[in-house]
Amino acid sequence: MDLQSIISEVKTLARETGRFIAEQRKNFDSSRVESKQSHDYVSYVDKECERMIVSRLKEILPQAGFITEEKTIAQDDGSRELYWIVDPLDGTTNFIHDLAPYSVSIALRDSKDLLLGVVYEVTRDELYSAAKGQGAYLNDRAIKVSPLSDLDQALIMVGYPYNAEAWRDFCLKMTGQLYGHCASIRSFGSAETELCYLAAGKIDVYFESYIQPWDVAAGACILLEAGGKITDYKGGNEKWESGHEVLATNGLLHDKMLAEMEKACIN
Repeated sequence: MDLQSIISEVKTLARETGRFIAEQRKNFDSSRVESKQSHDYVSYVDKECERMIVSRLKEILPQAGFITEEKTIAQDDGSRELYWIVDPLDGTTNFIHDLAPYSVSIALRDSKDLLLGVVYEVTRDELYSAAKGQGAYLNDRAIKVSPLSDLDQALIMVGYPYNAEAWRDFCLKMTGQLYGHCASIRSFGSAETELCYLAAGKIDVYFESYIQPWDVAAGACILLEAGGKITDYKGGNEKWESGHEVLATNGLLHDKMLAEMEKACIN
């Protein structure tokens, strides 16, 4: 399988989808927004973009299955060797409110590994990409995670998922421990974009729980190829791929963040 040829086509697709999203934002009809669950929204733009992406990906790699956010196609049942993981518009709430960032996210994986990831951040025209073993790139320029090892100087990103009741106590403990003991704490509302910012050295740490595979797959591939690290809250791989627990860092800060998480669990 020629990953370079495939990723080139996927990058083109992500940009084209991003241009469609940008055009739709100019005359966006907020009356056509639906609620999937409490405070979790989907727009007609999400659904149309997913249909566009799926149609093209079928042509690029006909044998691959799909895991997609909006379920516009039958989801992979584990019987295929390859499958795409797609979030057509990561950061829908930002998009609805005309806030940055929001992105198009496409990943390809097999039963063991992430093979490629492409994330196109629409508002800044930033195309992040990576293929397994071939490095990570922003607009075709090689990127690496930050060299920071001092948690006191770290810019930390925390996500706020829709499962507020389950997340609230641990999140408040973590932010309480870190606030005043790091450079700053931010939240941008687009998990895939935040993972890419981490890969590019713009931030140093990101953590969130109760999200989904399509929220992390492409960004995780890019982060790993940029030299970063991603685990669950105990340092393992069991829960991050599902999005249940995601701790992502530049690698140098990982053990320090795991220690903070252990402290939050004890307290």
